[in-house]
Parts: sequence; structure tokens; C-alpha cells
Amino acid sequence: MKDLVIAWLASSAAFSITFIGFMLLWVWLDDGTLRSWSAIFRLGWVTISAALIVQFFYGGLIYFVLTRAGLWTLWTVALAYLLPLLVIGWFSIDTKREAVGMIAWVIFACLVAYVSWFLVPVQTRKRRSWT
Repeated sequence: MKDLVIAWLASSAAFSITFIGFMLLWVWLDDGTLRSWSAIFRLGWVTISAALIVQFFYGGLIYFVLTRAGLWTLWTVALAYLLPLLVIGWFSIDTKREAVGMIAWVIFACLVAYVSWFLVPVQTRKRRSWT
């Protein structure tokens, strides 16, 4: 249970930090402006709330399934975070700008997957059995 809580909090923190940085960079590249500290603070609260909820369910599911199957490797965790992007990209990308924007989402998913994988205790990463 402790490993699941660590994975949940770590992936939520990674999700939040990466998303805020991603959004600030995206707005700066799109508008050429920077947002105020209060806007960044509000974005942070909304993001951490969403990250805790999403990572509790999706990150917990990934952790539970992959550790029980003995597949807790960086590649399988990254694939688990990239699969939803593949589905979303396949069904919803209509313009070139959306396709270019998907590159940033792929980088975002890879960063969250790496932090989630990296912060799980080593004995979980090395375990390869169903027990």
C-alpha cells in the first residue's frame, strides 16, 4: 500500500509540475506574453487537484496491473501513458497545429511516466513474478 501511495503522489507531482511548465511555455510561444503570479497559482491549484484525481485512478491502475504482471519497466509504463494519447490523436486531430501540439503532449506523458517509474521503490521495479 505504501508503494502505491508513493507512486500516486510522485506521479501527481510530476503531472502538475510538468503541466504547469508546459502551459506556461505554450502560452508564451503562442502569445509572447507571460501570465501573472496569481494566474500561475490558480493554474497550480487546479492542476494539482486534477492530477491527484486522475493519477489516483489511472496511475493506480497502471501501478497495480504492471507490478502484479511483473512488467514494471520504463517502457511499459511509458506505453501505458502514451496509449491514451494515441487514441485521442487518432480520433481527434484535424489540423496541422493540433498535430504539432500533440508532440508536446507526448513529451509531457513521457516525463510523467519517467517520474512515476523512477520514484517507485527499486524492489518493485525488479520484481518479475505474479506474487
